[in-house]
Amino acid sequence: MVLILSNKNDFTTNLVQDWLYYYGKEVTRINNYITELNFKTDNISIKSETDEQINLDDIKSFWYRKGRVIKPVNTNHQTIKSEFEITEGYISYLLSDKKGIGRYKQAMNLNKLIVLQIAKKNGLNIPNTFVLDNKDDLLNLLCENKDKKFITKMKTESSMFQFDDTSSIIYTNVLNEKFIESLPQRFAPSLIQEKIEKLMEIRTFFLHGKTWSMAIFSQNDDQTKDDYRRYNNKKPNRNTLFKLPKNLEDKLCLVMNDLNLDTGSIDWILTKDNQYYFLEVNPTGQFSNMSMTCNYPLEKIIAQKL
Repeated sequence: MVLILSNKNDFTTNLVQDWLYYYGKEVTRINNYITELNFKTDNISIKSETDEQINLDDIKSFWYRKGRVIKPVNTNHQTIKSEFEITEGYISYLLSDKKGIGRYKQAMNLNKLIVLQIAKKNGLNIPNTFVLDNKDDLLNLLCENKDKKFITKMKTESSMFQFDDTSSIIYTNVLNEKFIESLPQRFAPSLIQEKIEKLMEIRTFFLHGKTWSMAIFSQNDDQTKDDYRRYNNKKPNRNTLFKLPKNLEDKLCLVMNDLNLDTGSIDWILTKDNQYYFLEVNPTGQFSNMSMTCNYPLEKIIAQKL
């Protein structure tokens, strides 16, 4: 049996499931989280949203796509939270021992600031990065670097928030003095980066040491030039397949190995003077658009590995 942990709105999971059915595999998909656990000595079973009882011994392959292993507890009681975390850690440990794709513990605990430091350690360019929590320091940064621009973005690897009937995104935004003046004197520690003027953006999908990439010509449109996720549906960006230089692929493999990740979607900027800047890795990022645009059979490859 192949077990997939995802969410109900993930179109990519549907495509991979289609390939698994084509190959005649038994597939169980759990959306959001496992709803029930049953421990009987070393015989552990879980229950899906459809009340299907699944013995962990029957799971031969596991794909962590999205979601949580078990439903989070809604409490501020530290003892109860600790008990939950131990149970969650144990189930994720058992599932990680299966053949599969996606590492739950690493994906849930990924820290963008640490990722940037690891990328830099392995020889990749990263934008000049700051974490600031007050208006004075932010204004001083702009004053001391009047020839440069700065952006702010989420520190978490995912900036998309899913609700019952919709989703929303917090985009990358360019800072200006008017906006900064509107801020309170103190605010939550925020990620600030030097804006890298780009020729194009690159999205790379990484899986078990191999990469597939797509060039995104977002710079040609005012709506998408700061963040290509501000899609212009009337005049979409031109996207095309792209091949990363071998030395970048090798360094990226070192980064993913240091992060103990076997898959993820990586964002880059390529500048006009042919410099590559590593931006981030999302261990559960989207890749179906790349697959369809560039004719990469990524969903088929994932199904074959599962």
